[in-house]
Amino acid sequence: MFARIAAFFKGLRENHFTRQLMRYFDWPLFFIVIGISLFGVVAIFSAGSIEVTSKPATVMEMLRTQSLTYPRLQLIWIVVGIVAMFALMFFDYEQYGKYANVLYAANLVLLVLVLGVERGRGGMTAFFTWGGDRGFQPSELGKVIIIIAFARAFSSRVKPIMTIRDVIPLVLYMALPLVLIVAQPDVGTALVYMAVFCILVFISGTNYKLIWGVIICAVLMLIPVWYFMNNAASDNFRLTRILIWLDPESYPDEARQVINGQTAFGSGGWFGKGLVSPGSFASLGYISDDHTDFIFAIVGESFGLVGACALVLAYGLLFARLIYQALKVEDPFGSYILIGVLAMFIFHVVENICMVIGLLPVTGVPLPFVSYGGSNMLTCMMAIGLAENVIMRSRQKESHTRASMPRKI
Repeated sequence: MFARIAAFFKGLRENHFTRQLMRYFDWPLFFIVIGISLFGVVAIFSAGSIEVTSKPATVMEMLRTQSLTYPRLQLIWIVVGIVAMFALMFFDYEQYGKYANVLYAANLVLLVLVLGVERGRGGMTAFFTWGGDRGFQPSELGKVIIIIAFARAFSSRVKPIMTIRDVIPLVLYMALPLVLIVAQPDVGTALVYMAVFCILVFISGTNYKLIWGVIICAVLMLIPVWYFMNNAASDNFRLTRILIWLDPESYPDEARQVINGQTAFGSGGWFGKGLVSPGSFASLGYISDDHTDFIFAIVGESFGLVGACALVLAYGLLFARLIYQALKVEDPFGSYILIGVLAMFIFHVVENICMVIGLLPVTGVPLPFVSYGGSNMLTCMMAIGLAENVIMRSRQKESHTRASMPRKI
């Protein structure tokens, strides 16, 4: 026991961060993230605007007359997130891989403990709360942990998944935290875990026949799930969300958030109404959660279709950068980590944007780096820190390998 603890701290000392590693830091990836985050602060400011009769003449007048509470807090979370990002870069990512199961078990413990918390908004027990409205969501931190755990599980396999017997242990590995998150209940976060797992299964070279078999079984399972949701009183709001998605006009009261969000997004036109404008949906409070889950509706209203497309393009650059680095990394564990981070971001962005414009049901999944919230900002920044960790150390190893090769005469 003591020998393992001593070995752990010895490994940390031998694999800590050095100044030379910053030579291999992926600055384009970092600046893309910072750009999106600062854009998010501006969008949150617009979402929290109060009604005005005329547009403020100057930026200073706008700042004096509008609330800065949420933008200021979001800036603080960005700074804290950057600190967490560099903290995660301090030790070699391979050290995290060695203790992936320990991290996985710690995540399960937190998910079990949070079930005993008093139910909050929406009947959920997803947060440890303090100071009234302050809270910490373990399932958010668990996204980074589960990426490490899944990456270790897939990279340690000698051959691809070819049979049902191969896939069952991995499914059970995913199912344990998944069941605990659904029990909170937080279906949106559970879907993120599933998305990361499914994309890693696909990338690992799994037998395509097995993949199609699992997809068919999942579709068939929707029949009893639908029946259960239709008859379980506790799940009526989830059923209603699906029915709203299929036919929002038939549920005018329940679908008010969705309808108003789509109306606000479309009202921005090509170039938007600006940050603080008379009669804006944001200032009139027509959209609930407009600074969190429905922030993309405010992006469309304030910056128009051009601004919304610019944000989507920025996400595209983020995805492309992660794909580029994942293809360059030779270490399977590191490559799986980058793909896992990419999968998490892709699911968040696609689900959030599509639920706002009506292409998918509302699930409460935030928009990365843009939606207000400390837990999600920390998770996203830590995921970027994990990706930078892999990129820097992989580049360093590649540089040392080239330097040690004999020169041709």
